[in-house]
Amino acid sequence: FGEVYCKFHNFFPVTAVFASIYSMTAIALDRYMAIIHPLKPRLSAKATIGIIFCIWSLAVVLAFPLCYFSTTRILPGRTFCYVAWPRVADDPFIYHIIVTVLVYVLPLAVMGVTYTIIGVSLWGSEV
Repeated sequence: FGEVYCKFHNFFPVTAVFASIYSMTAIALDRYMAIIHPLKPRLSAKATIGIIFCIWSLAVVLAFPLCYFSTTRILPGRTFCYVAWPRVADDPFIYHIIVTVLVYVLPLAVMGVTYTIIGVSLWGSEV
């Protein structure tokens, strides 16, 4: 399908996964606020739209290098789509460390802490 599809294929699914992970993190924070601080005012529609915009913007920024450096190589009988990092020794490692921290470690920590606090609070009360 060519280089355009290669860029799309390496960019869009990753962006959607990143946005999904950050959306689940935002839901965990919203549940935390609703259960632990029920009397505080809820987010307005504008604030919610702003958060959704930030989630998708961050997902696009984090996945953009995959789109930018994606290319194709045509060999006899096959076309390969791959990410051609400019500095092969450092760039993929640095990118994957940053993505691992921002898309796995940080959301996992936030969700773990918020749901632990919610669980302890609900188990300790007489619901």
